[in-house]
Amino acid sequence: MVIVLNGSERRKYPDYFDRLFRLRYRVFVQQRGWSLPVVNGREIDQYDNDDAVYFLDLDDDENIQSTVRMTPTIGSSLLADYFPHLVENGQSPRSGRVYEATRYIVLPSQRTRAALRLAKGRLLTVLLEWCLDRRLTHLQTVIDAGTLSSFVEITRQTMPLGLSHPYGGGRGALGGGECMAFRWPITPQVLDDIRAYAGLAGVMPRFDDIRRPDTGPPPGVLLH
Repeated sequence: MVIVLNGSERRKYPDYFDRLFRLRYRVFVQQRGWSLPVVNGREIDQYDNDDAVYFLDLDDDENIQSTVRMTPTIGSSLLADYFPHLVENGQSPRSGRVYEATRYIVLPSQRTRAALRLAKGRLLTVLLEWCLDRRLTHLQTVIDAGTLSSFVEITRQTMPLGLSHPYGGGRGALGGGECMAFRWPITPQVLDDIRAYAGLAGVMPRFDDIRRPDTGPPPGVLLH
């Protein structure tokens, strides 16, 4: 199931956030070697504020299988604050109707191509439904340049904002590489592309069909 938590709910659901931040530390700091703020084995930065929105796909034992953080670009944009040089097409990286996806993780618990597609599709389907429900125009993100083709495979409406540039000392440095930025338009077509990519067409409900519990576990908005 996928749940959605607001940053303002960290005190209300400390266990979910604790496991999320520990997972991010393991993936981004220990495995990828990124130089990021760490607090007691948890990766937490300035964008983990009350305005952030977290999507967590949990298995039957409530282990996190995939996750992504969304932030409103008006006040919380990694692209605008640290990577504005990645935007070379004249578009502003900040807009009231554009959110930014960061800290995207899909765990390789099952290494088959179909399983990986399904894991990505479950999370991204919910993400696009959430964006559509809020009438956003675009989702943007900064990625390792080498992964661009995997997003184009999901939808051909993947729109690079500029060329790739080195970060963290470039490809030869620990925790470094080449990065670039892209946007997805928030449209039913992109949602359909994600569903088709993952083999979810006709399987998962549309956002307006989803039950939204007012009380009881799991927290946030229970989506799938």
